[in-house]
Amino acid sequence: MTSVLHVTSSVRQNGSSSLTGGHLVIERLQGIHDTLTVTTRAASDEAAFLTEDWVGASFTPADARTADQHATLATSDALAQELLDADILVISASMYNFGLPAALKAWVDHVARPGVTFRPDPDQTYVGLATCKTAYIVVATGETPVMGDMDFVSPYLVHVLRFLGITDAHVIAADMTVVDPASLDSRITTQIDALF
Repeated sequence: MTSVLHVTSSVRQNGSSSLTGGHLVIERLQGIHDTLTVTTRAASDEAAFLTEDWVGASFTPADARTADQHATLATSDALAQELLDADILVISASMYNFGLPAALKAWVDHVARPGVTFRPDPDQTYVGLATCKTAYIVVATGETPVMGDMDFVSPYLVHVLRFLGITDAHVIAADMTVVDPASLDSRITTQIDALF
């Protein structure tokens, strides 16, 4: 059984290009894998912004945390475990003002946990613990080319996933939706065909 974690970030449930692209990737995966389980996680529903209490709990050794600290980290623990358990990660990332939606950045902050998804290493600085996964990052933009000078979404997500140990990460451009909306689905499908 192959497990997919689909993290969504658009505030729109209808007409979202990043969501459409993520669904197209999952449809292709369903055609390849005999048994595929998909967990969808809307970042805006799950990932609250970090607090001082969260930071204090996170940097307290697990066996020394109080009941309140464990409760503070409960959502973060669950989100990080979902990432560790998944075989494939699909991120539907909308670009807002050249960067990530705040909710997606909050999701990253919750899953990038020392001792959980990465650890310090004296020889390599850090070692990612979320290994042996493939990631597909669908980036939707209105008028900004993906991987262009004003795209701060794609490089950031590729970098942070590599930091966590996911080195097999592919960016799929669902971009220029304002400029050329009519060809969006075919452009996404062409990129998926090339990957698979």
